[in-house]
Amino acid sequence: MKTFICVLLCLCLGIVSASAESTRFGEGLFRCAEWGHSLYADEHPNFVRMDVPYTSNRPIYDYGASGEAYRWQTMGIFGMQLPLWYGQVGDSTMAISVVSDMSANLWMDLFGKKTSPIVDCDYRIGLPTVAFLHRIDKGFARNYALSWSPFKHESTHIGDELQIQHVEQEHALKRVNVSYNYTELTFTLNEAEDRRAENHCFRVGLMLLWDWKEGWYHIYEEDGDASLAQPRLSPWEAYLQYQYQSPTSKHGFQGIASAEIRNRALYGYDLSNREGETPLLQDEGRVFSYNVFIGARYCAPRYHGIYSHWSLGIRAYHGNCPYGQFRNIKNFNQIGLCLIIE
Repeated sequence: MKTFICVLLCLCLGIVSASAESTRFGEGLFRCAEWGHSLYADEHPNFVRMDVPYTSNRPIYDYGASGEAYRWQTMGIFGMQLPLWYGQVGDSTMAISVVSDMSANLWMDLFGKKTSPIVDCDYRIGLPTVAFLHRIDKGFARNYALSWSPFKHESTHIGDELQIQHVEQEHALKRVNVSYNYTELTFTLNEAEDRRAENHCFRVGLMLLWDWKEGWYHIYEEDGDASLAQPRLSPWEAYLQYQYQSPTSKHGFQGIASAEIRNRALYGYDLSNREGETPLLQDEGRVFSYNVFIGARYCAPRYHGIYSHWSLGIRAYHGNCPYGQFRNIKNFNQIGLCLIIE
């Protein structure tokens, strides 16, 4: 099936480039599109984001056993977009972009008094994303875009020190293997083709599991008692995003406000269970999460390529914990300083 998708993508790209009047196939290779970037409130973006948030604390990942309800943490997302082909189609009212996205999340407890362990590390990688843009310029609606990521894989891992601690403390679930394959579709109104002009962007997205019978996670025999997990068929995730960017000042600065509402599965297990104790069970359900960024962006005046946009602001989050096996935790909160580099 994966081979079929690769062939289909290549065939579509060949047909598009053959019929394009504005861009030939060779001219479009490895060109970057001005649109198709992740919005700043996206929980899994394709740019570099570094956070120092004041975060909900839980005993299950509080390696130093501080017992505090909230603690300062450090988190980073290292995402990138590799351009494969971009070109105008027909009379240039339409455009096609093919990119390869990949990212890795890193949660480090740098403020821990005992040590500074890695709490969680996730990565996402997959087949190229194909996107289509249609410029319509009808009042408020400047354009709309459709994108399809046919196959993506996410795998998550807790840090070694935390893993060893869970074994020593005889947790009933030492580790939950959050690893799954999915396809993702998005529709965007008003892609910001001009990153320096005023723009209101709206995006809706849908993720669907490939191996939906397996679910979002599973527990290996050596990692704990699988009967403590209460999974159910919930093979989708959906989100709605909005981003406003102000006109750029003569010094290259602009205001950015971005928000996301996401509905996803709340994983069905309780990580606090210990071996030999009466187990606590948690049913899998669905939960909304809310992610907001407000800040300022600096646009390099004479350079428009990679790392030409630097943003600093405040990011706030409420919902289920978005990191790895800790996605069973609801009422997870964060607020703090956020640096974004594109």
